Amino acid sequence: MDVMLVFWIFHLPAMAVFVAGVVLSLTIWLHGTVDGRSDISAGQKLLLLIRKALVTIFSAKLGALLWALIWNGAIHPTLFKEHKLRWVAHFCVFGGILLLTILSAFSFITVDIMIPVLKMDNIFTAIFANKDHPITAFLNDFGGLAVMVGLAIVIIRRYVVRELDMRTRLVDSEIVFFLVVIMVSGYLAEICRLSLEFAELAPTAAYAFLGYPVASLVRNAPLAWGDLHDWLFLVHALFSSVVIAYIPFSKFFHALAGAIIASVNSLSNDEKPAVLHEVTYGEV
Repeated sequence: MDVMLVFWIFHLPAMAVFVAGVVLSLTIWLHGTVDGRSDISAGQKLLLLIRKALVTIFSAKLGALLWALIWNGAIHPTLFKEHKLRWVAHFCVFGGILLLTILSAFSFITVDIMIPVLKMDNIFTAIFANKDHPITAFLNDFGGLAVMVGLAIVIIRRYVVRELDMRTRLVDSEIVFFLVVIMVSGYLAEICRLSLEFAELAPTAAYAFLGYPVASLVRNAPLAWGDLHDWLFLVHALFSSVVIAYIPFSKFFHALAGAIIASVNSLSNDEKPAVLHEVTYGEV
């Protein structure tokens, strides 16, 4: 079975659904007021938004925008002051997913573009093309652990203690379930790979501080580690594709878009907001 072929067969349609969802949301938002104008067509409103985005990106404001997104979206000092446990869950889930996404993007760029197409061989490719490099091994396990800690807090507060009002949550229960499946299947796939390759692993593989110790204990079990890895990787990858396709239709997407708009508008208090939209910060 060609695992990557199966992955792309499902992943490309998922990306198409994601783009369609973003376009659908955008057409709805364009019924509102853009740059103080409600008397122009949706196409003209879209052009105004694109112009504002390009002006921000290709200006000195870009660094301020990125910092505003990091400060308001990831660090979230307001939430930290209000509720420390909520902040830990938010920071772990958001930060962990961001870290794992960056690592996956760097891995794709090196393995599928820089090495085979550009014929590059440098420290960047040496790190991100090797799953057992100390940096990638440690950061992948660390990012996954952070997400699992955050999800554990969310699940306990939502479904065990039941201290949250589910009607007002910004992250849908479906996404919480999908993320749990993605993280568990990812760890199990890593353990299977390490068990299969254990005799040939470089010593640096031990930096995978969660997967490596488990693999060292179970590697001699009479299991088809290669087949198990392929199936678990497919589960991991396909549920990731499902999340990508689902995000534009979730409450979280609208909250994220609102945070971006608020960050853009915060750069210049003397300008009217690009989109009149009330942004509130809820709980995960």
